[in-house]
Amino acid sequence: MSVLAPSSSPPLRLLTPTQWQWIGAGYLMTFSSMPGQTIFIAQFNAALRDTFGLSHGEFGLIYTAATLASSFVLVFAGGLADRYAPKPLAILCLVGLSAMALAMSLINSVFLLVPIIFGLRFFGQGMMGHIAMTTMSRWFFRFRGRALSFAQMGFPTGEAILPFLVTLAIVAFGWRSVWVAAAGVLLLIICPLIYFFLRDPPDGKRALARGAVNPDGDTATAPIGAQWTRRKVLSDPLFYLLIPGFMGPPAIGTLYIFHQAHLAELKGWDITTFTAFFPTLSLTVVAVAINSGILVDRFGAWRIVPFILIPEGIGCVLLGVLDPVWVIPLFFMTFGATGGMMSPVVGALWAEMYGTVHIGKIRALASAAFVSASAIGPGISGVLIDANVELEVQSFGYAAYCFFAVAGYFVLQPFFRSRVEALALERAAVS
Repeated sequence: MSVLAPSSSPPLRLLTPTQWQWIGAGYLMTFSSMPGQTIFIAQFNAALRDTFGLSHGEFGLIYTAATLASSFVLVFAGGLADRYAPKPLAILCLVGLSAMALAMSLINSVFLLVPIIFGLRFFGQGMMGHIAMTTMSRWFFRFRGRALSFAQMGFPTGEAILPFLVTLAIVAFGWRSVWVAAAGVLLLIICPLIYFFLRDPPDGKRALARGAVNPDGDTATAPIGAQWTRRKVLSDPLFYLLIPGFMGPPAIGTLYIFHQAHLAELKGWDITTFTAFFPTLSLTVVAVAINSGILVDRFGAWRIVPFILIPEGIGCVLLGVLDPVWVIPLFFMTFGATGGMMSPVVGALWAEMYGTVHIGKIRALASAAFVSASAIGPGISGVLIDANVELEVQSFGYAAYCFFAVAGYFVLQPFFRSRVEALALERAAVS
């Protein structure tokens, strides 16, 4: 039998309470990243532009510059996840994120927007999500796909409840007060919970001293993928063929969320109606993520890669040709389907192709690319809007990008198989 033959994934009832605790920590980390996510910051788009007299393009470029800077730093800071336990890293990043949220509540100069948004993006979207997904990839093997899918549900949870609540809170209490509340929740609620859940990781000193081992660790007796250092990955052509397509969802999804007020105005939708449909996005992400995790554990992430961008491409076409309000939930469902596949599939793919020895550094490279994409999307689309190239016209270009990437991933399937099989054989040889 081939080492890559589909296998039955073990049932969830075999997960231990400690394993569920680790997954809970991953969930909290992804949820706590929300103040640094575009979907959260976008709710303050109009308020910040009005406060500092910025156009769509000007604010988009500020956002792009700050996010690109955060992605550059993430390339190097992300490697800390290979050297240090997740608990101190997560707590440090939560403190940094809450400090940036508090700084945003006090901002009184347009020149401070870049460093503050940089901090929000770096600690929030960058490091918190990176630590969570790296932890799941490293600590889980047979349940890796499902662990990644469950942990990433913090993203859709925040996407479901926060945009509408934040919109109402801004109207009721003012946008600055909302940032103060965000800082308080991070420090007073999320920090203690993550400290509790990550108090005794399986690779920690106390666990090693008592002879404990990760109950779902890799079956190999020696580290797998030690040869795949960051330098070697950067010289791997396959990495560069994978990354551009994966950059599509963060770039395209972010630009629509960032410019949601303009999109709603363009389509004749009420902005509160638009944000009220965010739960559709979240529910779709959750449903697809769960099933994607099961498929990853059964078939391998590399087989699922070509299907990731198909729903988002369809969603872009819908936005380009249709205006009725009922398009909003369809848009969210298509983008949610792609988003639901991204974390479990792409997160597991790096471990399948490159092993877990340097998974933090490798994921940091990919995460930096994704963060960069989320910066480029709003910036380019904002400039195009200022040049009277509306989002409806842009949508056809984004759809073409998605479908071109889909075709490319189907062509690359034999190369994916060869790479994953080589690592699987290495694992079998030392098991």
